[in-house]
Amino acid sequence: MKLGIVGLPQSGKTTIFNALTHRSGEPAGGGAKVTAVQGVVTVPDSRVDWLSQHHQPKKTTFAQVTYIDLQAMPGALENKQEYMAQLIIHMRPVDALLMVVRNFPDAAGNAPDPARDFRDLQDEFLLADLATIEKRLERLVQELRKGKKDLGHEKELLETCAGVLNAEKPLRTRPELATAPELRGFTFLSAKPLLVVVNNSDEDEALPEAAFDGVETLMVRGKLEMEMAQLADDEAAAFREDFGIAESAMDRIIRRSFALLDLAAFFTVGEDEVKAWTIRNRLPAVEAAGAVHSDIQKGFIRAEVVAYEDLRRAGDHAAARKLGQVRLEGKTYPVQDGDVINFRFNV
Repeated sequence: MKLGIVGLPQSGKTTIFNALTHRSGEPAGGGAKVTAVQGVVTVPDSRVDWLSQHHQPKKTTFAQVTYIDLQAMPGALENKQEYMAQLIIHMRPVDALLMVVRNFPDAAGNAPDPARDFRDLQDEFLLADLATIEKRLERLVQELRKGKKDLGHEKELLETCAGVLNAEKPLRTRPELATAPELRGFTFLSAKPLLVVVNNSDEDEALPEAAFDGVETLMVRGKLEMEMAQLADDEAAAFREDFGIAESAMDRIIRRSFALLDLAAFFTVGEDEVKAWTIRNRLPAVEAAGAVHSDIQKGFIRAEVVAYEDLRRAGDHAAARKLGQVRLEGKTYPVQDGDVINFRFNV
């Protein structure tokens, strides 16, 4: 799972990235003017902790999330157009976007306007997608003139997308278009799931009374969170208590990221390894098996499944089996978040 962190200059997007990835805040990229910096974050999960304590495996593997931040050396991106051009290039491959909007006075003392910043950045995504569609439609028209007749539904779908964008609506409001197989390769920015991260000052705990077009919103105090990310666990806990922060931004953003992409985690357990696997929520069991290994998917027989909560209450697999909570499921079983699975297969 890859999520891109975007935001206008001085929004604090790199501060949020540093808080998530526990970076020090030093500029990245070496001599490069513009760099897409990646940070791989381990997903904290108390269920994995318990399973590991219970099974005492040689290895414990948590799920991971990759966050991407576009960083530039001072002066490398002198205007908004240059920044947007680079952002569009680097953010098209990601699965979802975190849009950071400033809710604190900037260096010049200008008051924040997070709703305006949201609209400005979203408008740029709409324009970028519309330009992509218009360019492709021009090519399709040329192909029709040359006698090519079998264009499928691509032209019709693109024209519908153009209508949505011209009405100043992002493509994520029309999921049937965003997920159409004919359009899969376009990686439209406005079609990506979006979470707005409102970046407040150290003292401000409130969400602004602003309109974000129904997009999910999360408030963080980015500077504080980045400072806490550099501390030892016990020091960070004391810091959070002093500032009334019940849960770190990393934990909250990761959890919301999973929900944003409709993801789930299932677990495999054994003496060698306890591991969390990230899949699409309610993925058929045979496809979930493929996440572990392609041979398991090919030779799939049954999935032996117990819900994590049932397993923990029972104490172990043997007790859960006696209670009838361990069951055998077939290929089409929709895997649930928290399932502990042993795949039976034959190759």
